[in-house]
Amino acid sequence: MTWVNEEDQLRIISMQPGANIRQVFERLVKAANLIEKVAKFSYDDHLGYITSCPTNLGTAMRASVHIHLPLLSQDKAAFQAIADKYYVQIRGAHGEHTETDDAIFDISNRRRLGRSMTLLVQDMYDGVKEMIAAEKKLRSQQAPPKAGFIKAGSHLKKPEDITGLLEFPAGNKSLLCKYLSKDIHTKYKGKKDKAGVSFEQMILSGAQNVDSGIGLYAGSHDSYTTFSDLFDKVIEDYHGHKKDGKHVSNMDFTKLKCPPFPPDEAAMIVSTRIRVGRNLAEFPLGPGVSKAQRD
Repeated sequence: MTWVNEEDQLRIISMQPGANIRQVFERLVKAANLIEKVAKFSYDDHLGYITSCPTNLGTAMRASVHIHLPLLSQDKAAFQAIADKYYVQIRGAHGEHTETDDAIFDISNRRRLGRSMTLLVQDMYDGVKEMIAAEKKLRSQQAPPKAGFIKAGSHLKKPEDITGLLEFPAGNKSLLCKYLSKDIHTKYKGKKDKAGVSFEQMILSGAQNVDSGIGLYAGSHDSYTTFSDLFDKVIEDYHGHKKDGKHVSNMDFTKLKCPPFPPDEAAMIVSTRIRVGRNLAEFPLGPGVSKAQRD
């Protein structure tokens, strides 16, 4: 495909699912050569292909793969050392300046100018190969889960994958990890609330995303009652609100004590945002609501 009039007048792109880097590069070269037969590209011997951003001068090429590296990415120094060795850049999978919450990274050549396109694709390939080797080594060093446990992590794709008590990585700070004891898991495994949402569905997000702060979501209003042994502990820890506490609602904005800021102080505030979450009483909550109910 070719994008027209984005950052540069033409951006020629070759991409496909999977790991066949050579095939993708070959298709790009053929496309660029064909276009250049009918459109003269801006080029000189000193700067190579001329681009609007100085970082893209030379080849104007970024060869990349998206790759899942959940273990290596936990050791940021080792991860970056491999990137530096092969002159590649680590970015989030959603583009420049993005982070990742699923350990999928965009790995691309960092160099552009003074070296051939082939050499720079080789940089990327060699860097990715070493990252894969490091990931596989870390995987082989992992202790198998204890009997009756399963490892928490992004490999868990659906509630049915939670077939045992979750074993979280060392240092995990989620409240799900803190309060999901063997007794609570035994009591609630396979159970559903009145809306039909399973216990496993409610803890799936925290089981997948081991960096979650909380790690569980109620499936309906009834979840807080049906699974109270877990939810009560999480609520008290986060809010300091005990199970016999009463919430008092007050939305009288006239009682708010916030006189206008002086002009010099107001000028420092870019924007103000206040939000509330609300759910309809007759419907399940996020993990339990169906597509038909959302529509």
